[in-house]
Amino acid sequence: MQKVLAGETAAYGEIFLRHRGRAFALAYQYLRDREEAKDVVQDAFIKAYQNLGKFKIQRRFGPWLLTIVRNLSIDLIRKRKRISPDGLPEVVPDPGSAELTVQKVLKGEVWNALQSLRPEQREIIFLKDYQGHSYVEISQIVDIPLGTVMSRLHHARKNLAAALSMKN
Repeated sequence: MQKVLAGETAAYGEIFLRHRGRAFALAYQYLRDREEAKDVVQDAFIKAYQNLGKFKIQRRFGPWLLTIVRNLSIDLIRKRKRISPDGLPEVVPDPGSAELTVQKVLKGEVWNALQSLRPEQREIIFLKDYQGHSYVEISQIVDIPLGTVMSRLHHARKNLAAALSMKN
C-alpha cells in the first residue's frame, strides 16, 4: 500500500491479486451468484482505489477492502430485493479454494447446522473460521466492538455445537 500511496499505481495490481480471493468469497457468501460476486469485487477494488485518501496506513488493507465488499454486497441485495427471510444468505466458501476441501469434509449436518444460526453468527464464523481473520479485523469489517466479536463468536460456536449434538 505504501507504494500505491506513493503513486506507483502498478502496485495496486499486486494488491488485487493478493486480496481478490477473499473478497470474492465474502461477496459470494452474501450474493450466491458468481457473476454478481465478481462485479461486487471489481466495484470494491475501484471504490477502494478512488478512496485511497481515506485509507489509514496503520490499518491493514484486507479488512478495509472486505468492509467495502460487505457493504456493496448488502446494498446489492437490498437493491434487488433478494434478501432471504433471515436477511443473510447461507455460508458458502469460495469455489475452487481451500475452503472447498473443508466443505467436502463438513458435509450435510454441519452445513445444515450452520444455516440454523442467526445471520450475524454465521457471518462471524465465516470470517473467523473460514477466512481466518483476527478478532480485530472482524471488528473492523463488520463495524462492531471487539468484545462483541468475541462474544458473538463464542455464542455462535456454542449454538453450532448444540445444533450438531441434536442431530446425533
